[in-house]
Amino acid sequence: MKNFRRRMLLATMAGCALSPGLALGEAVWPDKPVRVVVPWAPGGITDILARVIAQKLSAHFGQQFVIDNKAGASGNIGAELVAKAPADGYTLLLTNPGAFSTNPFLYADLRYKPSDFAPIIVLAKFPNALIVNKDLPVKSAMELVEYAKKNPTALNGGSSGASSSGHLSLEMFKYLTGAPVQNVFYQGAAPTKIDLAAGRIQVVLDNIPGYLSELQAGTVRMLAVGTKTRLATFPDVPTLDEAGVKGYESSVWYAMAAPKGTPPAIIQKVNAAAAAALAAPDVQDRIKQLQGIAMGGSPEDAGHFFAEEAQRWKVIIEKGGIKAGG
Repeated sequence: MKNFRRRMLLATMAGCALSPGLALGEAVWPDKPVRVVVPWAPGGITDILARVIAQKLSAHFGQQFVIDNKAGASGNIGAELVAKAPADGYTLLLTNPGAFSTNPFLYADLRYKPSDFAPIIVLAKFPNALIVNKDLPVKSAMELVEYAKKNPTALNGGSSGASSSGHLSLEMFKYLTGAPVQNVFYQGAAPTKIDLAAGRIQVVLDNIPGYLSELQAGTVRMLAVGTKTRLATFPDVPTLDEAGVKGYESSVWYAMAAPKGTPPAIIQKVNAAAAAALAAPDVQDRIKQLQGIAMGGSPEDAGHFFAEEAQRWKVIIEKGGIKAGG
């Protein structure tokens, strides 16, 4: 009987060793540093959030999660790099909606597809808001719409480049309200907010953190936010849906993914560690400082979220005839 049990135990161990789901490399992952590709330059919210999360992952796994900034082509250079990387868990992507939900509809010559990635987790979202110059004679989103329709050439809306988040968010507002607003494209967020504060443009629908100093100085005013519910940091500011722009929702969000085919066990390990990082008080505080909202959820939740966002932005991009860079 003892010999029989021993043979059965050895057979079970051999079967586990040969099982694709319990391969040796996967069982000990990670046994070397992991590269986290951030397809944007250092210093922005993507990079800041990536470094916060990477530090927690490094501590959790006992291996370095190294940030590799691969900026260019609206995030496509870094995304393509990850899409074509070995699916072994040692190359991960941390980026904004571009790779998953907008760039596939903006670029005709994209050399990767959203299906080339295995979703891991949605980390956080940073709400967009409808912000106007302080001298514009409107006090609400619907007053802005009414003003625009009565003065069809009066409003210039700024954004940090064609097909940027600010541009697409403003296009969604125009699509849902019919408000005529002329697009003005800038090379980045800094000149956009300078001109909004100076009154050279009148409106933006953009990420809140970039406008905090102007809001505090009173040179611009926030009329509504693009989230489903009001923000704890701005409890008196209504959502755009509340304000009459039914169905409006727009945030910049950040997520992690791996190359398609990465072992599910590795995906689950990273998901669990990232979720634990998001629950840490210091990470929660850092995200709140950036005016963001911590997210989380399973890899399946992330996949559904990517798909829902893609469908929503596809309508806006196609209806507006928007193409990358123009």
